[in-house]
Amino acid sequence: MTMEPRSGKDGLSALPGSKGAAATAPYNETFAHAATRTLAANKTHDLGEILVVTGEEPLLIVDDDDGLALTAVHEGKPRLRSACKLLFRHAYQHVSFQVEVEDRTADAHIGLLRHTTLTEVQAFTLHRPKPLRSQEGSRLRHTIDYHAPALDEVQGIVWRGGNLRLSHIHLEP
Repeated sequence: MTMEPRSGKDGLSALPGSKGAAATAPYNETFAHAATRTLAANKTHDLGEILVVTGEEPLLIVDDDDGLALTAVHEGKPRLRSACKLLFRHAYQHVSFQVEVEDRTADAHIGLLRHTTLTEVQAFTLHRPKPLRSQEGSRLRHTIDYHAPALDEVQGIVWRGGNLRLSHIHLEP
């Protein structure tokens, strides 16, 4: 099952008061302060500067090699279809984060959302790594580092498709 696309206006309504307002300070999200490790499906979860809008699949905050990560893995089994948005309360010009893709999943789509409209200003497709027999359980890690031009600041991340782990979100005005 896939999540019905939500319009940008629906997403912006989840951002009280600061819709499109430019950030004035850097922000790092490591998911360490989240009140729960399970983010229920079809809900908006307030993590402070970041709101996580889940789709039809719940998300988990799990231990990663070097901290915590957001993923759709449930009880050790990868989900093949996931969809969610991470909305920032403020717009940022520089966005950096890590994504990790396992060999047991489908390709995943990552989009960066423009402030005020939440349309994609940049998109990436992450293909699952092809394992060799000797590399069963391989994982491919990417660092996405995006610097937006003026007036196209980023106000969120959308993730659709295969499972991945998203961590170490660094935002700068």
